[in-house]
Amino acid sequence: MDPIIATASISHYVKARLRRTWKAREVKYDHLRGGLERARHVVVFVVRDEGRRLPFFLQYYRNLGFEHFICIDNGSADGTREQLSGCSDVSIVSSGGSYKGARFGNDWINTVINRHCRGKWILYVDADEFFVYPHCDIHPISSLTAYLASIGTQSLQTVMVDMYSRKPILENVCEVGRDPLEICNLFDRTGYASHFDKRNQTIWIKGGVRGRVYFRNRIWDGPALNKVPLIYMGGERMFLKSSHQVWPLSLNLGEMGGAVRISGALLHFKFLSTFVKKAIDPLNRAEHTEEYTAYTSSIDNTSFLSSNTTEYKTWKDLSEAGLMQGVGWIYWRPAIERESNVAAQLEPSCQHLMPRKSLKNGSA
Repeated sequence: MDPIIATASISHYVKARLRRTWKAREVKYDHLRGGLERARHVVVFVVRDEGRRLPFFLQYYRNLGFEHFICIDNGSADGTREQLSGCSDVSIVSSGGSYKGARFGNDWINTVINRHCRGKWILYVDADEFFVYPHCDIHPISSLTAYLASIGTQSLQTVMVDMYSRKPILENVCEVGRDPLEICNLFDRTGYASHFDKRNQTIWIKGGVRGRVYFRNRIWDGPALNKVPLIYMGGERMFLKSSHQVWPLSLNLGEMGGAVRISGALLHFKFLSTFVKKAIDPLNRAEHTEEYTAYTSSIDNTSFLSSNTTEYKTWKDLSEAGLMQGVGWIYWRPAIERESNVAAQLEPSCQHLMPRKSLKNGSA
C-alpha cells in the first residue's frame, strides 16, 4: 500500500476507534428485536422528530427487501419511539448526547453496527434519503448484494440527488405515509463536479441544485454528495464523515475488477415544507454543519428551476443522465459460473423438467 494512504488509514482508524469507545456510553439499547440477529440486510438510521416521515420510509425499504431496521433516536419529542415500538422489524436504540458531538451520529452508528451487524449488509441513510440502483424496480436488495459478493466487493458508491418541485418550499407539504416523490419529483441533470482524493481513496462530489442555488460560484463550499451507504460488515467497519467516507478506505471506491461497474443514488428530499422550520431553528442549526447558514439567507427560494431541471420517473432517468452506472449488472455472471453451466449442459440432466423463473418477478 502507498505509504501516504497507509498513514491516512491508520490515522482514521485510531481516531474513529477511540471516539467509538468513548461515545459508546451514550448509546442505550432500548429494544433489540429477535429478528435483528437473523436479518441479512439492515437499514440503520438516526432520527430526531422525524415521525411523520417514517411510515413511508419503512415501507419503501421493506419493499426493497430489507428485513430489519435499527433506529437510533436522539431525543425525539414527537412520538417517534412510541410509533416504532409497534413495528416488529424495528430495533430501537437511543442516545441523549449531542448529535454534532458524536460526529453527526457517526460514533453511535459505528458502535451499533460493529456490535450487532457483523456478517450483514447494512444501509446507513437518513430518514429523507431513498436508495435506488439499476433495476431496483424488479430486483430486490438481495439480488444486488449477491452480485456484489460474487465479484468480491463489499460496498456500493452513490451520489446524493436533491429533489425539488416547481413550488416554494413551504408549499411542499408531504402528509404522513405519502411518497415524497409525488411532491418533489425534479432534480438537476447536470452541474456536478468531482475530485479524487488519493490520500483518503475518496471521490468527492459536489454541486447539483444546492450548489447552483445556495453555493453559486463556490460549489466546493457546499455539501458533499458522494456517499457509500451500503457496506458489508465482513469485519470491523467505521463511517468517518457521515457515509461520505468509510474505513477501511478501500470501501470508498468499491473496486469491481473484471465486472460490470455499478453505482446507485440516494434521492434526497430535504426541500419539503418541514425544512423551513428546521433551517431557522437555532437549536437545530447548532447541531448541524455551517451550510445551514446559506439556507437561512433565502429559505423559501423559488428559483430552483433551470435548464438543468429534469423530471424523475424511474432510476433510468438517473442512468441516462450519467448519475448512475451498471445497467448490465443483472446479466453478468462470473466466469466460473458460466463454465459450470456449460459443463452441466454436457451431462445428463433433469433440469429441463424444472419450471423456469421469470427474470422480472421470480415466479414460475
